[in-house]
Amino acid sequence: MNLKPIIYAAFRVVLYAIPVVAAALIIKSDAAIIIDGLKFGENSQTEWMQELFLLLTSLIFILAGIRSNSHKAISYLFGGGAMVALIRELDVYFDQIYHGAWFPFAMVVLLVSVFLVYRQKKQIWENLEEFFSTPAFGVFTAGFLCVFVFSRLFGTKNVWRALFDVETLEPVQRWVKNAVEEGCELFGYTLLFIAAVEFFVYVYQKRKK
Repeated sequence: MNLKPIIYAAFRVVLYAIPVVAAALIIKSDAAIIIDGLKFGENSQTEWMQELFLLLTSLIFILAGIRSNSHKAISYLFGGGAMVALIRELDVYFDQIYHGAWFPFAMVVLLVSVFLVYRQKKQIWENLEEFFSTPAFGVFTAGFLCVFVFSRLFGTKNVWRALFDVETLEPVQRWVKNAVEEGCELFGYTLLFIAAVEFFVYVYQKRKK
């Protein structure tokens, strides 16, 4: 029996457990910290870790495109998308310039990404078809849905008002809501980071062959 695939799979599970455990520990740490009268606010460790994972996700996808000429389109598409999401997450800091200042910065990154993808337009459909068959696709989809669908719906005030049976959420109740919503987002961003790593490894191995 060939044990190499089993060992490799087990290694990946242990390796990817590291960022997942780190995310859980960050959430646990934030549960005991009040910053500016809030828990899990914009300056929390959870928010910073979300932004770190988004930055790493963007850089890893872009690096995959730099390393592989045949995967530039999809790498720049996802790398640029992650960078736009990062700028949106940093909106509280861009608001110090003026309210909504994140938007033009995000549009510049988006336009640059679209331009780079357009230059490789002959690759895009082939890249997407290939990506759909890789392990990274399932992880990426799970992360995307967790961040941009589940956490948004689960984090709506109506859900938590109904849960606590109140008209207005008290501070402690808002902390619980924030913890769940931001925790879901962090886990989703962790999955996107793992998907980026999976894709980079796939591109690297294919390039070696």
